[in-house]
Amino acid sequence: MALFSVKMRSSKGGLHISGAERIVPEEKLDEVVLSLFNRARNHSRGKPDFISVKVEELKEEPVYLKALPVYEVKGGVPIKTLLEKLFSLSDVPVSLGLRFYMQLLKGISPSGGVMRGAAIVEIPSGKRLEPDSERGVRVSYIDITDEAAEELKRLAGSRYTENFRDALTLSTKVLNHPDVLAELCISDDPDYTTGYVSVKGRGYFRLFNIKPAGLSLGGRVFFVGEGTDLKNLVSYLEGKPVIISSVSTYSAVSLEEIEGLK
Repeated sequence: MALFSVKMRSSKGGLHISGAERIVPEEKLDEVVLSLFNRARNHSRGKPDFISVKVEELKEEPVYLKALPVYEVKGGVPIKTLLEKLFSLSDVPVSLGLRFYMQLLKGISPSGGVMRGAAIVEIPSGKRLEPDSERGVRVSYIDITDEAAEELKRLAGSRYTENFRDALTLSTKVLNHPDVLAELCISDDPDYTTGYVSVKGRGYFRLFNIKPAGLSLGGRVFFVGEGTDLKNLVSYLEGKPVIISSVSTYSAVSLEEIEGLK
């Protein structure tokens, strides 16, 4: 059965507003194209003056993955404390993780704005590896099945959002690459203050109030091991089709319980 990638991007005055993508069979193309078009037209960041919807047939079979386990931390832990704990459980030095957290809040691109894609940072040197530090590296050709999305919605309950679903799908693909150790994400949507840290072998940690409300800066950082084959990594992130076909768990944990997670 042929599968098609459907990608939507919207902007206003050259400023990115929203983006989304799906991987669907031909019989669902009309429905999905219209859905993404409507999503572009109704966004909290305003009405776009440019919408692009691109449809292409996949040239290779997707890889099917199980979503990362999801955790949120109970008790209103300060964000810096939580980040220190999560980075200490990863291979990312705490000071380096916090440094890039602050860079995302201040504008991580060379021009001081938001990158369209992610920064790639080598551990432990902290060296930026992405070929274009203004653009970054975009993760593409991703989706989650309707059945897995419904199960995720059931597990997350009132915590479920489309942003969360899309972010978990993306992060599951990213962390599946053997060279990626962790990911830090802060949305550049001024009205969306939930971000996450994903840690290899641990899971996806939702971080509420990761930035001040109203801040239109953010982005993603992928932390990778020394000696990473950058060409292979970028090819995987930008071109390998991945579909999330099942989900793991959604749990609330205390700060003390995080350390015991495997």
